[in-house]
Amino acid sequence: MSRKPSRPERKPLSTAAGIDEQEGLALVHLEKGRYRDAMDGFKALLKKERRPEWLAGLASAYAGRAQGLAAKGMRREAIELWRSRTEICGTPLWDSAYVGWMLDEGRFGDVLGYLVARGGASGDGAGDKSDPQIAALEAQLAPVLLAGDDAAFARLPAESLLLRHRPAAQAALAAYAQNDAAALGTALAGIPYRSPYRDLRAILKAMVLWETDRDAACAAISRLPPDGPFERLAAPLRAVAGSGVEWLHRWIVLNSSQQAIALDLLGCPQALAPLLRALAGTAEDPAPAALFDLVQRHSRDLPNSLATRIWRWLAPWAVRRGCASPRIFGSPSPADEECATALAQEIAGDLSHAETHWTDAAELIAARGEADDRLRAALILRHCALSADNLSRNDILGDAGADLLTKSLEFDVYDCDTHIHLVRFWRRKGDLKKSRARLEFGLVYFPDDVGLLAEAVETALAADAFKKAAAAARRLLALDPLNRKVRSLVGNAHLSHAGKQIAAGRAEAARKEIEEAATWLDTAAEQGRMTLLQAWTEKDGSPERLRLAGQAASAWGGGLAAGWRLLREAQGVFSRVGDSLAASLQQEAGIDVAKRLTAADILALTQMLDGEEPARKGASPLSFWRKATMATASALEHDATTTVGICEAFSRHGEHDLAEKFAEVARKRWPDQPIFVYHAVAARSAKHGFIASDRDYDDMVRAYRQAGRNKDLRLAMRIDALLQKEEPPEIDESMAQDLTDLPGLPFAVPKPDSAAVRRMFETVIQAEGEKSFLKQARKNVGAELFERIERECAGDRAAFLRRLIDLAVESITAGMNMPPFSPSPIVTPKEAANGQGSLFDE
Repeated sequence: MSRKPSRPERKPLSTAAGIDEQEGLALVHLEKGRYRDAMDGFKALLKKERRPEWLAGLASAYAGRAQGLAAKGMRREAIELWRSRTEICGTPLWDSAYVGWMLDEGRFGDVLGYLVARGGASGDGAGDKSDPQIAALEAQLAPVLLAGDDAAFARLPAESLLLRHRPAAQAALAAYAQNDAAALGTALAGIPYRSPYRDLRAILKAMVLWETDRDAACAAISRLPPDGPFERLAAPLRAVAGSGVEWLHRWIVLNSSQQAIALDLLGCPQALAPLLRALAGTAEDPAPAALFDLVQRHSRDLPNSLATRIWRWLAPWAVRRGCASPRIFGSPSPADEECATALAQEIAGDLSHAETHWTDAAELIAARGEADDRLRAALILRHCALSADNLSRNDILGDAGADLLTKSLEFDVYDCDTHIHLVRFWRRKGDLKKSRARLEFGLVYFPDDVGLLAEAVETALAADAFKKAAAAARRLLALDPLNRKVRSLVGNAHLSHAGKQIAAGRAEAARKEIEEAATWLDTAAEQGRMTLLQAWTEKDGSPERLRLAGQAASAWGGGLAAGWRLLREAQGVFSRVGDSLAASLQQEAGIDVAKRLTAADILALTQMLDGEEPARKGASPLSFWRKATMATASALEHDATTTVGICEAFSRHGEHDLAEKFAEVARKRWPDQPIFVYHAVAARSAKHGFIASDRDYDDMVRAYRQAGRNKDLRLAMRIDALLQKEEPPEIDESMAQDLTDLPGLPFAVPKPDSAAVRRMFETVIQAEGEKSFLKQARKNVGAELFERIERECAGDRAAFLRRLIDLAVESITAGMNMPPFSPSPIVTPKEAANGQGSLFDE
């Protein structure tokens, strides 16, 4: 039998140690929470001299030791130690902590006897109301006396506040339990501020306030001290006032009665308590599937309506047990099942199947006929319409998305964004009649919506209805005076119309359009455009024309940027802008076409191009300056970041020769930056329609890997998108399967055998090269199998190709129901035996 190890003997303090050293050691023990050592140290010091500070230190050590014992549930030992503290140190015995331990031990009579004795000593029979210790003692006794029987109050005097305010406190509790607001208000009015039941009054007020204003209730309960006499009643409200999952951590440490009060405050059924206890014992952030299993184990204890709501929340995350087994708990409707399945498909990334389930759910929900159900069905359809499957890369709505949005308006017309999407969709499709119909329908419900009025302006401009556009723009600007987009739209529309008038030779009509545009446009670039068109309304060579043209070029900053703007505007006005006309127009504006371009000119041009839309038709305005710009690229004077911006600007405006030139020069100067490889190859690919050489393809692959090492995800995605365009189309096996069953042919289509398919592959490899075939084979068979076959062939290129061709032939013939074939084995030549010559050696 094992023996309990003996406690190590405490070494006595050295008698040789100085008093200061002993005092410092005792204070260190007290500060570190080693109360027994601190008690021994202060007792040794007090044997030598009775100093007040040592006595206070011993009292603190006793108090710390007693509180530690009480925290462990050893309240009896704590009570005895507290009494020893009073006897040795002369401190008050009836402290709040001591009274609390006495009441927890059920020694209510001792506490009440002390209170009566103190009241009798005061001589007035009601206790000394000016003594804060008596007031605190009465407050601690209030919760016990409130629930005690009347016999316990026989020892209290009739004038005691505990007796006088007890009926009002009991009435307040009864009124709150019966939800009688009037009776509760009357009862609480009978409890004054200095009553022992004042904390009860504050707690009940906070609980009533919780039902209407939870923030105010949280503020009210936070003003009460956490160690008050009625803290057991306040604890449920403190628990539910916690944020996030904090309330659950507070709730789980309450007793069963307090937990019931907390659930009642939250409006939750008491049957939810077992589930909450199990939830509190799980991980900090459990997965939804784990939550589903947890709820399933406690589903029999939950009300059916609550179980159904929880199923709707968690079933999409537990597809196999949730969506596939809708009756596992709760009673989800068919619409609920469709919604859960659709959301599960979205989580899995299968948006097409999700849309099918969403639309089915919308039909089931709308069939109920209620207003809320119709709104919910409309929201579902809008969610599907604006999903990634129905939007292009530029977030442009597709045909299927437009159909869904149109159907959603049958259930709910009070969504302005839906009207805006449909007006924009039909305008981009070129069907202005439907666009106007949708616009008029939307304006019936949203006549003053800024977004819808902006669509009205653009729709009117698309139909060349300038008066309607101006009227809609004025309505919009009255609501949103700072909307520069609408000002620019209307003003530039007038300028475009002025250009048409100039081309038709109607100068006076063009001037009127320019004057109308002046009321809308105010930026420097727009003012330059107005001035240039005004110049072209004057006679050729007139001083006024030259003055206005020079003024327009100055507004644009002069130089190459001004020349680009001038030539682009000329392409929209004049039928054909050749070199001679371009030189003449620039000479009129005072632009020196013979001037050598500098790095500053290229930089100003690219900064201007960043704010301009690419030209849709006609020759590039830079064609007149291309040779000079090429010469500037040869002597590159920009840093790497600026050069990237130059390449981006030229690529966006279709200047692929210039982008290629700048990228190639930069590529040689900064070979460690893959962005220039991308721009050079992308420019050549844009000119030819494909990557023209294997060298460019290999360079792009290396640039892709280097971008991945540099963590440049955007560049890696751009390179990958360009490489994807070069992938050859996959063989459609379904077409091969249906090839032999074509109806109506006057002849039978023969099924090719394996040898014919093999010869076809060999012919393709000879025509297009091995590289394309190997790249497609790696994609089809997978990198792992591809590399394993390559290792097995041990560098034999011909055998490697034969094995890949065998796999390709097998996959095709298997899909066309052909007889299997024998793959070509790898033949290793054997050495001739001794005495045996070559087969062809005569």
